[in-house]
Amino acid sequence: GDFAYGFNAGRTRYAHEKVDPDFPPRLRSSRFGTFFDDEFPLTPVTAWLYKQYHASICNSIRGAALYNTALTAVSSLLSDLEFSRCDEEKCFVVRNKLCSTRRKSTSSQIILFSDLPEKQINLISFLIDFIRQLVDSRQWFDDFNLCQGVLFVDHFENLFSAVQTDQAMKTLQDLFPNIQFIIGCTTKTGIDRIQRFENRLLPVLSPINRVKQFVTAKSTSDRKTWDYRNHFLKSRFRKAAGADEDDVLLIDVDSYVPNISLMKLSRHYKNEGRNVILARESRIHRKSKLVFASCVFNRSTTGKKIKKLRELHGDNIQIGGTGVDISLKLPDEIEYLMPDYSLYPTVDFAMGFLTRGCPNNCGFCVVPAKEGKLRQVAEIKDIVPPEFDKFVIMDNNLLAHPGAYKLLEEMISKKLQVNFNQTLDIRLINKRNARLLQKIDSKNYSFTKRMYYFSFNTVDTIPIIRKNLRLLDSVKPREIRFICMYGYNTTLADDIERFSFLQKMGASPFVQQYQPVLGAHSVEIENYFDTTVDRLVEIHFAQNGRIFEKFLKWVSRKYAEQFGRLNMPLVDLIFKYNNRHGKHRYVETLAGTRRI
Repeated sequence: GDFAYGFNAGRTRYAHEKVDPDFPPRLRSSRFGTFFDDEFPLTPVTAWLYKQYHASICNSIRGAALYNTALTAVSSLLSDLEFSRCDEEKCFVVRNKLCSTRRKSTSSQIILFSDLPEKQINLISFLIDFIRQLVDSRQWFDDFNLCQGVLFVDHFENLFSAVQTDQAMKTLQDLFPNIQFIIGCTTKTGIDRIQRFENRLLPVLSPINRVKQFVTAKSTSDRKTWDYRNHFLKSRFRKAAGADEDDVLLIDVDSYVPNISLMKLSRHYKNEGRNVILARESRIHRKSKLVFASCVFNRSTTGKKIKKLRELHGDNIQIGGTGVDISLKLPDEIEYLMPDYSLYPTVDFAMGFLTRGCPNNCGFCVVPAKEGKLRQVAEIKDIVPPEFDKFVIMDNNLLAHPGAYKLLEEMISKKLQVNFNQTLDIRLINKRNARLLQKIDSKNYSFTKRMYYFSFNTVDTIPIIRKNLRLLDSVKPREIRFICMYGYNTTLADDIERFSFLQKMGASPFVQQYQPVLGAHSVEIENYFDTTVDRLVEIHFAQNGRIFEKFLKWVSRKYAEQFGRLNMPLVDLIFKYNNRHGKHRYVETLAGTRRI
């Protein structure tokens, strides 16, 4: 295993200072701090339990897993105690006392956690800190108690009496079946009892998770969004036998959503009676004489992928997409076909362009060069089949087209659920289209909650956002997502101003790093750090926090490259909630700027 933890139950003094329940994950060596320091701080029981309980009732699966594991361990080892409820400052515990040995009746007494005997507080403190450090060392929290590792406990007799030893060993074995226990004991009775378990604690090949369910986290719209996306990514490519010569092979090189061009090609060749195969890995389909590949992104790995495909398929392959050549287009007889949505097995929505082009000429954008002037290219009926009521609109600037009002009205009359995937231009919001937009059932990409998307790339847009959002008076801040680009022409002060504004407004950003247009040079921002990073550390988003961490990591790496050191408050913020297991390597590699 890769986890090791030690606890000295013989400590004689305890630290009473307030400890942050979110303190950074400890290095492996510091997980043995109680061996060397009687006042070594442990995870604060009350604050930590309350945090997990509050997270679980807010439908956090991670919070529920930690809370359930902790309470299962405590209730199993201290059978006369039951937790009733907890708040930020107190833990209320129900102590069950046996009143009559003949009737075996019980009475309950509600007491505070802090009023428990010192030995029980010591035991609970050990369990909470052990569980917390165990989950911090894992990449995934699902069934984290089944992971492999080593637990050292010295002065075991100070945690459990001789009578309790058998039950304690059995409980620890059941809850943590893959943990190796190394136990130090100074009493002969305790040693004799522990020795009886030495030959029983064998590796469990198929462990059963015996954690009880005290709380259950329900599925939320945010989690459904991730589940929806992950399900699509895992199931989009059907398993198929190798292609024959007459089969048409379509290769989706790098997209995370259904590829419209490939769906139109599929429709075209299926209309001709051809068999169509969608794949990402094409080695087993080398027999096909007609191969199309679509590459959406221009990344550092794109060239290698294209080279590999040409080596496999030779002259039989045609490669297109924004990541390869922005001038390549489908023939008109294919471009104006309705996409073949059956190409992707789990797709239950229509998607496409009602308009193409954009009147703006933003330096970072490929649309003007690729699509030209703004014009309407399709009607809704050309894209959305009768059996679909969900529509992902890929238009780059729908509101800029004069016919946008008519299209919005048609979406309302057809009662479509709509996802404005490429965002709307907040600068073009007026009374008329604001009234129509609020009547539209606008959704996020997985169609699990109401959401409107707008671009927000420069600080000079802030006054316009303040003004035009007043027109969308029925839309709550949490129902708005701003797509914020970074790494192009903004400084740290600009980025902080943008994100501080969103934080105060109660909206969330979806950050995207600038990717150079194919053939263009990367942009180097001069004097990016024009203000202190400390101001950035004060910004936090409860929703979409994982995405925002990508921006924080970009800033952290840029800081390390420029100054040769890490900004540790920023690093602590990056790993405060997610991927805590990776913090040590991140620090050792100086944010990935050096090898170890």
